[in-house]
Amino acid sequence: MRVRWWAGAAAIVMALVIVAIASAQGDPVIQGAKLYADNCVVCHGAGGEGRVGARLKDFPSINPAAFVKATVANGVPGSRMPAWSQAKGGPLTDAEIEAIAAFVATWTLGNVTPAPTEPPPVLTPLPTVAGVSGDPTRGAQVFQQNCKVCHGDRGEGRIGARLAKSFASAFPAAYIKQVVSDGVNGSVMPTWAQSSGGPLNTQQIDDVTAFVVSLFKTGSPTFIEPTATPPSSSGSALPVIGGVMLLGIAIAVVVIVSARGARKI
Repeated sequence: MRVRWWAGAAAIVMALVIVAIASAQGDPVIQGAKLYADNCVVCHGAGGEGRVGARLKDFPSINPAAFVKATVANGVPGSRMPAWSQAKGGPLTDAEIEAIAAFVATWTLGNVTPAPTEPPPVLTPLPTVAGVSGDPTRGAQVFQQNCKVCHGDRGEGRIGARLAKSFASAFPAAYIKQVVSDGVNGSVMPTWAQSSGGPLNTQQIDDVTAFVVSLFKTGSPTFIEPTATPPSSSGSALPVIGGVMLLGIAIAVVVIVSARGARKI
């Protein structure tokens, strides 16, 4: 009989832990942190401090989550902010946008938890491109960190233009460098050159130019993706799981004591 009561108590604890883990995994804030890292960090920064996009720590709304949701879904006409919702031609579902909004809205509580970051992928070395001064292998790294969110992992296009193609310009390298440096007026392509307020120095722009040219001259590189790590930005899972485990232990103790009391009677 004692073994049965211990087995029952253990089953209770395990069931509660499983429920807690499932609840934590379904936390929209945790999901939103990962989605923000994959789609928003490049423009707005890991902590919403702003980069080539707006600063996100202050909101002109009494309902930040609703404001962020509407802005992400519909974009901001006349600005560099595109529409991300699938209904507007973007790549994100309504549920994904709601999760991003839930994560960003937590910043209004005071402590800004940065979005999770992942190690960059390993890049196969690329051959140099004739007539281009930059290093395409280094440029691939710059591209992955700054450009892929809009143009796709391999330049296939996403919410930005397709780059794995031939360019109409007689001097594609010069054209690409100018577009990266100065942006494109009237589009969502921002200015990236430090000389114009962007985050990239001249060498980085030369390197990413060489990479983009290589996309249609030599083919795209081989990417070895790093081992994915679970997002830990909000830190909400551990307290929930820990609390449920303590509750489970307490229930188990009560069950065992009650069982012993019943046997004495």
